Amino acid sequence: MLDRGAIGHVLGGAVDRVGMRIGAILLLGLAAVLGATMPARAANLPALDELVTARLVAENATIAPGAKAWVAVHLGIKSGWHVYWRNPGDSGLPTTIEWDLPAGFTAGAIEWPVPERFVTGALVNYGYSGATDLLVPISAASAFDPWTPVQLRATVTWLACAEICIPGESKLALRLPAGGSAPAADPASAPLFAAARQRQPLPALFVAEFAAAAREYRLFIPAAASTGFERPTAAFFPFDDKMIEHAAEPRIEQREGGGIELVLTRAGGAGVSLPAVLDGVLVLTQAAGEARAYTISAVPAALPIEDTGAIAWWEAVLLAFLGGVVLNLMPCVFPILSIKVLSLSTFAHRADGHRHGLAYGAGVVLSFAALGGALLGLRAGGTAIGWGFQLQSPIVVGLLAYLLLAMGLSLSGVAEFGAGLAGAGSRLADRAGLAGAFATGVLATIVATPCTAPFMGAALGVAVIAPAPLALAVFIALGGGLAAPFVLATWLPGVAHVLPRPGPWMVLAKQILAFPLYATAAWLVWVLIQEVEPGSALAVLFGLVAIAFAVWVYGRTRLAAPAGRHIGVGLAAAGLAAAIVLAATVVPAGTRAPEASRAGLPYEAFTAARLAALAAERKPAFVNLTAAWCITCLVNERATLDSAAVRGAFAARGIVALKGDWTRQNPDITVFLQRYGRNGVPLYLLYDGRGETTILPQILTETIILDAVGRI
Repeated sequence: MLDRGAIGHVLGGAVDRVGMRIGAILLLGLAAVLGATMPARAANLPALDELVTARLVAENATIAPGAKAWVAVHLGIKSGWHVYWRNPGDSGLPTTIEWDLPAGFTAGAIEWPVPERFVTGALVNYGYSGATDLLVPISAASAFDPWTPVQLRATVTWLACAEICIPGESKLALRLPAGGSAPAADPASAPLFAAARQRQPLPALFVAEFAAAAREYRLFIPAAASTGFERPTAAFFPFDDKMIEHAAEPRIEQREGGGIELVLTRAGGAGVSLPAVLDGVLVLTQAAGEARAYTISAVPAALPIEDTGAIAWWEAVLLAFLGGVVLNLMPCVFPILSIKVLSLSTFAHRADGHRHGLAYGAGVVLSFAALGGALLGLRAGGTAIGWGFQLQSPIVVGLLAYLLLAMGLSLSGVAEFGAGLAGAGSRLADRAGLAGAFATGVLATIVATPCTAPFMGAALGVAVIAPAPLALAVFIALGGGLAAPFVLATWLPGVAHVLPRPGPWMVLAKQILAFPLYATAAWLVWVLIQEVEPGSALAVLFGLVAIAFAVWVYGRTRLAAPAGRHIGVGLAAAGLAAAIVLAATVVPAGTRAPEASRAGLPYEAFTAARLAALAAERKPAFVNLTAAWCITCLVNERATLDSAAVRGAFAARGIVALKGDWTRQNPDITVFLQRYGRNGVPLYLLYDGRGETTILPQILTETIILDAVGRI
């Protein structure tokens, strides 16, 4: 490809692209003049009026005072020739229209159709062949003589090119009679305007972003732009002719979670700087030939893709294991683990403890593997989900609240469930058998998912984009970390010796440990209230009453005579069925704006568009991506983010706080998380307004926040 200096040498040493075009026009104009004086030469050139014919066409037959009238400059172009778009590319000149209008009339900007791409050697140009219509809105004066037709005059200039380029010009005029209070339609021009509007790019209803590197731009196009298209190709026509190397073929990369990246080669040379926005026309085309065109204004991405902090595979597995270990200390898991630890003193032989620990570990690891497999299956199907996705389902949250309430009532002595209900999870935590140990591991996995422990964020971020074997290894490592403390305890004889001998104290300990389960059930109900309509929340509360009734009636009748026991089991089953039916009737609530408490940060709702607007305005911003079921998120907000010191620091520096609620499924937030190498909440980002982004830890303190804010 010829660089700009080489092209300038060919054209006589011109370096600047605009200068090249002016010089080319002068030379070609001179050639046309000389051709007119040399009959032998002129015989080989087409007549100017044969190359491009121009006319003015009005959409309406009349024009009304104060109304907007659409006028088309219709250009008919000789076969094999083309004229130019607003950005002509490597050479050429755009078509221009100069208007001569009556007093009080004004012409708007040209509405340009989607251009074509023309390749001539090492040069690439943008323009039109065959025919094109340049639509222009004309705003009429508020009053004019209704008896005198309105004269619209325009001078249209163009450059027509094939192997050579010839400039052209046409002076056009159009008479429109006054139409009273409303203009009258012109059926004769309706097909032309309908076809012209079909060739116009649509305004983008999605947010496009771009990141700049030394020699390229990466244009990020969300999946919403190509809904219904399968692996489309893409082309980009920038409005600014100095932004990209037009002759360089763009490269298309598919993005995880949907959407594409269009890699464009940056232009070099003097006068080229990083743009505040990347404006232009994006064209997406699928294999069948169907195309969509959008006018976009891509804003700088919050974080360049190369700065997401990718980690090696072994680091991801190690961090996953450590994160699993820390999960044992989370309030979701600790009550269940404590109950299992109490059982260590009941084993008559060490071998029993070994088998018990291995069964528990198998339940944890296999559950994590199944959870990872489900995530990978949904990922392969194009669904954007993340860690804790099952708690975005109100039905799952309601059923989990039922289960924990039933377990708490069992530990409180309301009922001692037998083997028949053990498989349903009611007596998992205190059952000594291997099946109970395995099922407790399954339960520990389920209740662990609301928590994101330290070290887990980066590991899960790798899992969501990694090949399937590595992703499964990350999930298995998480399970291994969660199971490791208890499994290790069953193999260390000193642990059992530290615990007192079995006795009445164990009953008291079990009853005390019921209260963390009640608290967890209450928290799950609170989560449910965030996810569903008020009527649905009431239904689940009645479901809890039905569960309590089922547990109570079973406990009262389980030792009765056979007839009474059968009646009790039937009533308990009816209560359980009623609770499940009530949970199944929940209706998810609509999207709610984040609630700002009196003592908390004044949050705005997070959207990619709002964040992009703040970035364009160079305003500092803080992003808090959270969920009602995320314990770590809630602790961070109450203990750190809502503190007076943090609120004062944010106010002093004008930091705009944005909160994204991931309680219910939100694909936009899921994709945003994945851009930062995360697959779950919390995620905290601090933008300094100058293009720098700080990813804050998942466990926050005032010192961490204030130090980061102090660097702005």
